[in-house]
Amino acid sequence: MEADRPFKHYPDYVALRHPNGKWFGLIMNVPADKLGLPGMAEIEIADFKVEPELNSILQVQPNFLPGYHMSKVHWITAILERFESVAELADLIEGSYEATQ
Repeated sequence: MEADRPFKHYPDYVALRHPNGKWFGLIMNVPADKLGLPGMAEIEIADFKVEPELNSILQVQPNFLPGYHMSKVHWITAILERFESVAELADLIEGSYEATQ
């Protein structure tokens, strides 16, 4: 796995990539209102690729949103502050890695 900051105008965004350069995750800080949430504070989120069936299940849970700036059918956004640790997202990270090879 490789991580880099691909956007000059968004230096805090981190892309998670396969060795071949293909993304399997994107970590961003986005104003709450751009996510359809109240307020203007920046919220740290991560996008991961998931199967459409899992996506429809996760989107109705409070810790997730439809993929931000990604296909809303194949990508899910996790609101990072709502998770205790990265371990809680391990299955999503692994699944996204496998789905994007």
